[in-house]
Amino acid sequence: MKLRKLGRQPKRSDGRTLKFAKYLKTSELPAAPPAVDWTKAVPHYGMLLNDQLGDCVVAGMMHLAMGWQANAGSAAAAPSDAEVVAAYSAIGGYDPLNPSTDRGCNMLDALKYWRNTGISIGGHNHQIVAFAEVNLAEADEVKAALWLFGGLFSGFQLPLTAEHAHSWSMPACGLHGKGKPGTWGGHCAPLAAENSSGGFQVISWGGLVPADNGFVAGYCDEAYAVLSASWIEQNGQAPCGFDLATLQADLAAL
Repeated sequence: MKLRKLGRQPKRSDGRTLKFAKYLKTSELPAAPPAVDWTKAVPHYGMLLNDQLGDCVVAGMMHLAMGWQANAGSAAAAPSDAEVVAAYSAIGGYDPLNPSTDRGCNMLDALKYWRNTGISIGGHNHQIVAFAEVNLAEADEVKAALWLFGGLFSGFQLPLTAEHAHSWSMPACGLHGKGKPGTWGGHCAPLAAENSSGGFQVISWGGLVPADNGFVAGYCDEAYAVLSASWIEQNGQAPCGFDLATLQADLAAL
């Protein structure tokens, strides 16, 4: 099995983080399809150095952006190693000359940097418009966010049972022993597809990993809907039922 590194630091809370549910107008929202898959348009995600560095958060950002571009009809820009290292250095303080600085980073810091400064992908600066936290306990909210925003920027507290697994499911020992959340470590792996029975596909280590409902419920402890201009303007998948005016007003007040 290829080498796989982690690198997501523990979830960081900030009372100013917007909540996805506030902006979701369910009365205006068409029913989400029973299955959605934003991965098929991307021919190859790439490892993005996550076999050498604990840069899974940066890899997750870039993998989501590749999916937005590909599903919008544009070529999925392939980030260079230099761009990956530059983003990891800016967000996580990594210094290529000092291996001890390879300590990963947290997702909230990454989102704020992505919104305020942007990251270079394929030679172009990519900045997001906004992000909002999704309530993982609400299945309909997760489904709507994944469908409307082309995937979710999500983080897991992986158990040791997942270390050599090709798919993720709740272990027989449950959330105990080697199944205890975080016994392997923290990992950023975007949710990018959901099948009709509720199982997911996550983007990780340059490929796709199936993850069932039980695993996501037990080990995913943060997820964000990320609003990208490349998704909204080009894809035609504008988030009908999502209150952009209120969102913009709230952003201006931050």
